[in-house]
Amino acid sequence: MKMQIKGILFDFDGTIANTIDLIIATFEHTCQEVLGFTPEREKIVATFGLPLPEAMIALSGKPELVETMRDAYREYNNAHHDDMIRSIPGVKETLEQLKAQGIKLAVVTSKKPPMLRRGLDCLQLTQYFDATVALGDTKESKPHPEPMLAACAKLGLQPEECLCVGDSPFDLQSGRSAGAKTVAVRYTAFGWEKLLEEGRPDFVIARPQELLEIVGK
Repeated sequence: MKMQIKGILFDFDGTIANTIDLIIATFEHTCQEVLGFTPEREKIVATFGLPLPEAMIALSGKPELVETMRDAYREYNNAHHDDMIRSIPGVKETLEQLKAQGIKLAVVTSKKPPMLRRGLDCLQLTQYFDATVALGDTKESKPHPEPMLAACAKLGLQPEECLCVGDSPFDLQSGRSAGAKTVAVRYTAFGWEKLLEEGRPDFVIARPQELLEIVGK
């Protein structure tokens, strides 16, 4: 039976924007400045998709230092964001085609609203999205289903009518728990085997354009 996909819920970092180098550099700077050491890249990547405080606790093991770490993180990220954010080949063209087909689009992220708007504006993607759900817009964060359910409500769609696209298990777990079909991107920085095992995606894409094939099924 043909799927009736009417909406797509995208993660931001690593899914429609290449912020991997920016995020890793920011965490490295933050940990070195506050903790006196630089975590291994793999440990930083393993926190992708988590709200910032949770990621910082995972890396430091010290909840009492979250505020200090957050201040250092934001200062560095704010200073380097526009120079280090990169587009992902094929994303803009894919969004254009999806919009032309009448598909409703949303971004669901653990970023704060101002930084999400800044990122979308930097990459000239703002005009493609009908809704956004960012940190603070819901009580719970990914991997809880609430952010995805909130995005569906904003789009006026049922979860079963939507795809959830992400690059971390937290994205896919959130989408699946909400009742949406899930899509993992192969261009993730996250460990691929771990993403498949913990995220259990319904579909896998190597390029953004492959979403058009899934929507057409």
